[in-house]
Amino acid sequence: MEIPNKNQQDILPYEKLALLGIDREKADSLPQDVRHKLSSGEVTPLLEVSINTGNGTVITLPLKLQLAADKDGNPTLIAYPMQRDMSLDRDNVLRLSQQEKDALMRGEVLHKAIDINGEKTQQYLQLDPETKSVIHRRITEVQIEQKLKDMEKVNDIELGSQQKQQAREGKPIELSVGGEKVSVGIDLREPQGFRVVKGDLKEWERQQKIRYDEQHPEYLGLVMTDKNRWEYQKVVDKQSNERAIKLDGQEKRSFGMSL
Repeated sequence: MEIPNKNQQDILPYEKLALLGIDREKADSLPQDVRHKLSSGEVTPLLEVSINTGNGTVITLPLKLQLAADKDGNPTLIAYPMQRDMSLDRDNVLRLSQQEKDALMRGEVLHKAIDINGEKTQQYLQLDPETKSVIHRRITEVQIEQKLKDMEKVNDIELGSQQKQQAREGKPIELSVGGEKVSVGIDLREPQGFRVVKGDLKEWERQQKIRYDEQHPEYLGLVMTDKNRWEYQKVVDKQSNERAIKLDGQEKRSFGMSL
């Protein structure tokens, strides 16, 4: 994501973070790796936040954050709350078909035109298995075309038109580089939205599952403790998974709350 004022590498959206109960002091005390993930447009680890619903009620729930850009290039904060499961009936703001939902549940990446905040753009969609929320990024942010060209130049290889088309559609592809198999494809959890794995497509799938299995058993996230510092603890609140969240009088859906 292109964040305005690139000279400030750790710029944070303090006003928007405050809506989540993260004031400037708490934001500045986030671990450096989390600050970097957020400021660079990567999806953060789970954070436990407190949200004022506007009717005097404050709820606490775990979610992930991502800093993106709106249609005017201004920074916007997207929150992916943890939920019990992915539901078409409850949270189908992305207008997903059952076939598309099933594909996301299988770990596939979708290429789809979606309407976010009144703007329709081509985006890649990927289900975050930890939160059951759909991560999305503009295809122009991922820059898959340039990444493929760079790979061809560096490794002195030439990709076929079918391989390039599969990569554009969000499907991983298998290459032979220096006599070794390498799999590349889109992974929106990566800083650049792109991942390279040594091995064939079976190894790609295995690596994707390993990433989730390593995190899933404990559901660890960063919690602001009484010691006034962020610490990794269990952050799953079963009741929070089904809560309706409203901010600024507008209901925020599970695919991502834009703040």
